[in-house]
Amino acid sequence: MARISGKQASREVALQVAKLAAAAAYRAPQITGRLKLKTEIVTGEDLTPIVSFFEAVHPVSPVMYFDYQSLKYFLDRGDPPPLLLLGADMTRSELGWDCGACGFGTCAEFNAYSKANRSRAMLWGGPTCNWKLMDFAAACDFACAAVAQHRHDCRAMGTIGAAAAGVGYLPECSASIGIPIGPAGELIYFSRAQNHKTTTREMQYQWMMQTSPTHWQAFAGSTKPCIKNKQQWWDGMSYAQFAPLPDEAMAFAGETLAKVQAVSAKYTDRVTAWYKKTE
Repeated sequence: MARISGKQASREVALQVAKLAAAAAYRAPQITGRLKLKTEIVTGEDLTPIVSFFEAVHPVSPVMYFDYQSLKYFLDRGDPPPLLLLGADMTRSELGWDCGACGFGTCAEFNAYSKANRSRAMLWGGPTCNWKLMDFAAACDFACAAVAQHRHDCRAMGTIGAAAAGVGYLPECSASIGIPIGPAGELIYFSRAQNHKTTTREMQYQWMMQTSPTHWQAFAGSTKPCIKNKQQWWDGMSYAQFAPLPDEAMAFAGETLAKVQAVSAKYTDRVTAWYKKTE
């Protein structure tokens, strides 16, 4: 009788779970019935463009850094997780509901503005129809729920969706989400024990304050809320204020953007060629 490594079996099953999660995304209930959801599973060497984009952009954001380190850790140890990509174009409304949730009085006004001004930002493009956005969120939720039902870890990450879009994946989508699935472990995308080896406790503390500032802010009724940026925050208090980024930070952002553009130029043609073959 053959003996099978449990970890090897888990790696093989992760791809099947990704397929089931993609199927579940299409079964999510829709409010509009108009969302044209697109899904794709990326594995093996096709992960390289996404990781390369991540590597170029991660220094500008603690969130990008943590997600990049999570993905890189499993790649380095030979456990590349299959990535389920979900995307949709939500920059047009055919509903005619004129609900105003997007900020415009009518769907016609929204569509006119979108046609003239739609663009791709770092994470998502826009503008976005709010009803389609809720349908897209439901699809992501159903995909993650399917993974959980098969006792695999996953996490819906806008950062991975952005990295994938940056090198040409899901090209017709204004928004995309990436869901890494597995490998075997417990809360590997939430507790992220593997990431703690790449940062100090002080770095993690500072990054938490930067990414979730309202969690560290005192009551704002005075219009000059203090920031609890140290253990004895009441001793020499610091206050929230509006200020432009210093020149060094702007220069660093510009240098990083140039690296990101170089990575995008390197991989986009190769990535998008796949879509032309499958049309």
